[in-house]
Amino acid sequence: MSYSLGFSQALEILFYIALKRQSGTSSKYLTIKQISDKINIPVPSVKRLIGLLKRDGFIESKKGVNGGLLLTKDPENINVYDVFKAVEGDISLFKQHDNFELESFIHKNEVKYMLEQQDRVFMNAEQALIKELKNFTLADFFS
Repeated sequence: MSYSLGFSQALEILFYIALKRQSGTSSKYLTIKQISDKINIPVPSVKRLIGLLKRDGFIESKKGVNGGLLLTKDPENINVYDVFKAVEGDISLFKQHDNFELESFIHKNEVKYMLEQQDRVFMNAEQALIKELKNFTLADFFS
């Protein structure tokens, strides 16, 4: 039970771009290769994640010799949950077996109740995760 590694990698990509922008030590734009080399994520993975982050408006790109990637928003306006959603989509944290044959049980009502409680627990846990992620922006990770 876990989400993909892509979520934490996407945050690291955004962190790196934000830090480079704040430090002013590099050009305005960063290339995928520069990002890949510095945060040790393979170029194909960076490309895939950049595509997701661009699609949801976190990053813009510029072509050409002086081109590359930059943030479209300030770190305080990038919510961690929004990044999570951009990378993971609408998948559930808990995968549940949904082909349960209640008719094969003598105590159908008890089994149905147990399944409903399981759904409630899983839903509450997922909502707690979402609530926690919504409490943070990218800027909250910087000192």
